[in-house]
Amino acid sequence: MPVTRIELCINELDPERREALLETVWNELRISPGMTSSDGNTELAFSREPVAPEDAPRVNIGGLPYDRVTPERLSTLLRRRGTR
Repeated sequence: MPVTRIELCINELDPERREALLETVWNELRISPGMTSSDGNTELAFSREPVAPEDAPRVNIGGLPYDRVTPERLSTLLRRRGTR
C-alpha cells in the first residue's frame, strides 16, 4: 500500500490555526511533521505552496488539495480517506 502524504501548507496560516490542525492530526494519527504513522501508511509534512489568504488553511491529502480546512473538517477528511 502506498504511503499517503498529508501536507499542511503553512503560507498564510497563523500559528494558532496551525497548532489546531496539528493537534487534530496528532489526535487522529499520533504523528507530527516529519513522522510516519506506526503502520507506515501515512506521513505528515509542512509545505510552502502558495495559497490565497481566502483559501487558507490548505491541506493536501494524497495529492488532493482541500481549502479552508477547519480541525473538524480535517478529522472528517482523515477518517474518510482511511488514513486512520
